[in-house]
Amino acid sequence: MLSKIKSVLAIAAPPGTPLLVGVSGGPDSVALLHALVTLGYRPHVCHYNHRWRGADSDGDEEFVRNLARQLNLPATIGRARRKPSKCSEADARRARFAFFERVAKQTGISMLVLAHTADDQAETVLLRLIRGAGLEGLAGIWPDRRLGRLLVLRPMLGVWRREVLRYLQRHRLAYREDVTNRDPRWLRNRVREHLLPLLERDYNPRIRETLWRTAEIVRAEVAAEPVAAERRAIRQLSFAQIETLRRVLRSEKQAKPVVGQWRVRVPGRTRVAAFGLMLETNVTSTRTRPVRRPAKNAIAAVECFDADAIGDRLWVRAWRAGDRFQPLGMSGTKKLQDFFVDEKIPRATRGHIPLLCAADGRIAWVVGYRIAEPFKVTDHTRRILRVRVRPTG
Repeated sequence: MLSKIKSVLAIAAPPGTPLLVGVSGGPDSVALLHALVTLGYRPHVCHYNHRWRGADSDGDEEFVRNLARQLNLPATIGRARRKPSKCSEADARRARFAFFERVAKQTGISMLVLAHTADDQAETVLLRLIRGAGLEGLAGIWPDRRLGRLLVLRPMLGVWRREVLRYLQRHRLAYREDVTNRDPRWLRNRVREHLLPLLERDYNPRIRETLWRTAEIVRAEVAAEPVAAERRAIRQLSFAQIETLRRVLRSEKQAKPVVGQWRVRVPGRTRVAAFGLMLETNVTSTRTRPVRRPAKNAIAAVECFDADAIGDRLWVRAWRAGDRFQPLGMSGTKKLQDFFVDEKIPRATRGHIPLLCAADGRIAWVVGYRIAEPFKVTDHTRRILRVRVRPTG
């Protein structure tokens, strides 16, 4: 989940960018807030109390206020002047965005981050199909959209709710449950609780992914993105062209994984022909901001480590069965195989991904993807190890 959020925000809002973040107190927004802080952001927390649920709404407000205080983050809490006589999803959205606009004006922060997930996207597409919508509507929720003075970013549209719940459990994060999310008076709740499970059971067990993918395809078409033309071109391939491509993919799949390990010079340069890359290392006593490529598996990246924690006898090698490491932001280790699955890395590619290992043998960096938590730069770091990896052609 962290890597998905990081890749979405890398260009529009790198760490250090002032952000507003909408936090309801529910699982999605709590996970987003924790992820932002873990990735180096110090967002301004925004919570709007609609006062729909009386004491429960006030409990949400107090929960968010305490959460911001625990994380030492600034927070602005808004409240409806009086309890509404009737509930309307559209009215609630307007009131909430009017509140966000006011906070943006008060703080001078023009970027707002919200926690809509891939499940929200699937539900939205299905809702719009039911109500009737054109291409713009079937594009679903946009990952970035300008609304008034605000640029709204939704970095979790590629994150499924099951991933959110795993993240909350892994980090032992408390959150609030909104009982109105199961109230059948709301059409979205009926779609979530009844229609989607019916479609999964009787028609398509992957209907949520299908709806999410539909939104991705339509959005690219509406926005005239290059990927839309590429997809159309692929659909026009002849049988002979497809067979040629299939043979190429099969040969790549059968390529043997890299075997062996290589000592990395610190400081200095180390060429590893088996991976087709060069590692350049240097140690400084002054903190240097890491420069990262936003694209995954680019094998051209820079990362910084705590030099004393990682040691000076470094190695680079490929994946081995049973490997484990502790990804940045996690409190415990996980199997590297599970990490590859979560990152959707093809099986045939895994044996060709370089692993930078610390002096004690622990994996410090899955190059191009994630560093390990024990070796990150902190406020207590005295020396910085900077590692640059680039292809050698």
